[in-house]
Amino acid sequence: MEGGEGKTRLVVAVVSTNAEVGRAELRGIERAATRAGWALETIDPAQTGLDLSPVAPLIAAADGVLVRGGPKVSGVLPMMRPGTPLVQMDTDFAPSGKAADSPRGIVLCDHDAVAVAAADELLALGRQCHVFVPALRPRTWTDYRAKPFIARILAAGREAFLYEPQTEWGWAKERDALGGWLSSLPRPMAIFAGNDLLAKFTLGACRSAGLDVPRDAAILGTDDDGTLCLSTTPALSSIRLDFEGAGRMAVERLAALMARRKSTRPARPTIVRFGVVGISRRGSTRGGAAETDPRIAAGLDFIADHHSDPLLGVRDVAAAMGTGRRQAERLFGSTGKTIRQQIEDTRMERVRSLLATTPLSIRAIAEECGFSSGPYLSHLIKKRLGVSPGEWRRERAGQN
Repeated sequence: MEGGEGKTRLVVAVVSTNAEVGRAELRGIERAATRAGWALETIDPAQTGLDLSPVAPLIAAADGVLVRGGPKVSGVLPMMRPGTPLVQMDTDFAPSGKAADSPRGIVLCDHDAVAVAAADELLALGRQCHVFVPALRPRTWTDYRAKPFIARILAAGREAFLYEPQTEWGWAKERDALGGWLSSLPRPMAIFAGNDLLAKFTLGACRSAGLDVPRDAAILGTDDDGTLCLSTTPALSSIRLDFEGAGRMAVERLAALMARRKSTRPARPTIVRFGVVGISRRGSTRGGAAETDPRIAAGLDFIADHHSDPLLGVRDVAAAMGTGRRQAERLFGSTGKTIRQQIEDTRMERVRSLLATTPLSIRAIAEECGFSSGPYLSHLIKKRLGVSPGEWRRERAGQN
């Protein structure tokens, strides 16, 4: 995207990459900025620290700025030229004073969609009661998820409980209180934690209270941060959010703001929301009788985490299960599927999510999901869903 005199747009993105959320959003930003023809400069507070004064000249020279997180927004604003378009990600922080005059867009998570996806996933487990575990402080963003989650559970005629933290001193002291409270609830239960870090803390609280996961308590997190989800035993199930899509939305919003004339500055910022693209099911929500064998659970977890690898095969899954190929196939027989069928089914679940929630081409989706080519995936979609990828997309769009 070029400026009025043919000058390439300079855009600065201030995004911390110390968590998978930021890394995924940055991938979306970089890909979309490349397509737009921008000169993109990235500032990573995870490396530079929150003191951005050394890069103030770069921010002042920018034609547009993308910032993730409220504290970073407040630090960047004084360095921007008046009227420079700004897009904020994952925060609705409102600038004041002269900074409020900058054309501004906001990209937020669709917390209602997250809550509904979590409730539906956990209701399908058929547990006796359902629990939401919020952040200690600040509570605001988890409250956005707690209220619709509880409402969805109650509407289904099931019991729902909201944990009220007992301390503000951190989870090390809160763990025993949470564990004791959970052990007083009807079992088996299903727990939705506000994000993956909370899910990990909740798993520790269950352990401290002698609750087995997933037999006594199934746990579901959000963000699908592999570093966290795969660091526990059992591995944590998690809702996958469209973080790359959020980065793309931010670029599209910034492009629209930069294309406006200065005299047509919007009176209030526009808000767009990104949502859910799927659920990574791992050991923390496994509950079927066929999955009680830890070797099968290990195989299912391995497939869930590596299905995008086009070279993934039966031998790889067997190695993850700690068995030979023949024994792995025999064990998997109790699930009603072969290992290859499970790999393909897992890939197709991801395909449907990407078709429904992104504008990616079939070729790009094939690469993302581990299929050999776009034409092969198109053939498989027609075989499985009965319609072409384009027809399925149009049908889904008509339902929304």
